[in-house]
Amino acid sequence: MADKGTSHGETHLTPAIGEYLVGLFAPETPGLQDAARAIEEAGMPRIQVSPWDGRILEILLRLVGAGKVVELGTLGAYSTQWIARALPPDGRMWTVEASPRHAQVARGVLERAGLSDRVVICEGKGLDVLPTLERHGPFDAVFVDADKGGYAAYAGWARDNLRPGGLLIGDNTYLFGRLAGVEPTSPDDRESIESMRRFHEILARDFHGVCIPTSEGLSIGIK
Repeated sequence: MADKGTSHGETHLTPAIGEYLVGLFAPETPGLQDAARAIEEAGMPRIQVSPWDGRILEILLRLVGAGKVVELGTLGAYSTQWIARALPPDGRMWTVEASPRHAQVARGVLERAGLSDRVVICEGKGLDVLPTLERHGPFDAVFVDADKGGYAAYAGWARDNLRPGGLLIGDNTYLFGRLAGVEPTSPDDRESIESMRRFHEILARDFHGVCIPTSEGLSIGIK
């Protein structure tokens, strides 16, 4: 049962507890370490998911028996590897990346990790690439970790292209503390806030969903 503090949003998670649990449940493989290193060496933003969130992704996909997955936002193929390791030997994932430079780094990471046979990197903007993938559907899961202004559109696409029982998963869905209770500071900020709120509304209306209170907010919905 929750005590009074945790009932009001406090947490008993300390850095020491987090380090201990990640070491037990989410140790990084050499391939994941290579991805983190490649991201840093390439001067890319170090915004990949945490090992803890990666492990959550892997477990969720194993639970639904995912064999076909779409990822939006490849970066350096860190989260891509967590997803790919959940797939069966004949599984396939399509990961969409708008930056040619990021896609190039990710290809090298996946080749060194021995995952090139099950992961297709699709270069281009999400809304341009997604229609080209529909012939491979319906999909078992869609993971969104890309441009925040596109989250609502990505959720709508997932709703239309997931199988019944499939998963929509979104990272950073607290929008870095700007999801609610703040005023937009620019037109782009307003667009991101409105898009993320619509993402949550679609998840609540069209999925059986929840937002897990991770540090960034990890939203999950079952179609």
